[in-house]
Amino acid sequence: MSVHAAILSDSSERRVQVRTNSNNAYVNRAPIPIVNNSTGITIVRGDRFTSDSMQGLIQQKQREFDFDAKLSIEESKRVNVNKSPPAYNTIYNTTYDPVYSTGNNGYGSASSMDFNSWLNSNRYRAQQIASYQRYLSAQVGAQNVPPMEQLLTTARSWDKCGYEPYQLPPQELWSNIVPTLRLYTNLKSQGILPASAEIRSVYRSPGLNDCAGGASSSKHMTAGAIDIWVPEYENNQWRLNNMQDGLCQFWQYQGGTYDFGLGLYATGAIHLDTQGFRKWGFNNASSSSSCRS
Repeated sequence: MSVHAAILSDSSERRVQVRTNSNNAYVNRAPIPIVNNSTGITIVRGDRFTSDSMQGLIQQKQREFDFDAKLSIEESKRVNVNKSPPAYNTIYNTTYDPVYSTGNNGYGSASSMDFNSWLNSNRYRAQQIASYQRYLSAQVGAQNVPPMEQLLTTARSWDKCGYEPYQLPPQELWSNIVPTLRLYTNLKSQGILPASAEIRSVYRSPGLNDCAGGASSSKHMTAGAIDIWVPEYENNQWRLNNMQDGLCQFWQYQGGTYDFGLGLYATGAIHLDTQGFRKWGFNNASSSSSCRS
């Protein structure tokens, strides 16, 4: 059988076109990567091929072809270009976790930006926070520095107010949190606060504090206050009351030494600061405090 074979090429595939003399029909065969130096295409004419010899030509030419693009040739199919996907070093983390959806504790948020995503979104931020952590470690001991993802939280309504969930306080305010962290550590070491207590709000800029409904003289704006809660006590009113009683007793007998400001809320949230010896409850009044004395 006399045939004519040619390599046809377009933007998507390469294939062999074979025409027989007997019926003038075109038959597609496996891709034969035959390249002519001048035109890029070599026409095979006048040869007589059996099925075996055609397959042999395909295999021979396939071996001769320079696989720059790692072409995979399969008979009667399109040529597949096996390209590996590009590898990037940067990982874009856009995870949002509903970690603050804790019922009515008062410090819940529908979603919280992943701390590591926030930390790495600014090239200088991690350096600044590392400096803050070193400063606090030098003041209260590294073992008494809470996790940064707790210590940098702002307010539950950060998203609604157009702010970020975490914020580093200005450096001139760093010293204000030191006595409050010492108090927090002491309350935990005495068992008044359980080890599972978590910090949910610390520094708030004046704009965020105003939007979030904070008091106009809130100590959060001076980075001297922390709001905490205990997740395991959320649905255990007896244990919550017990903890609040312990805080009230500590405030009564030792609060003056620490200049202890204690806010207790029905939601289970607790405010601690060391910028004024006082107590209050749900409406920021002393009379509404659950402390009986």
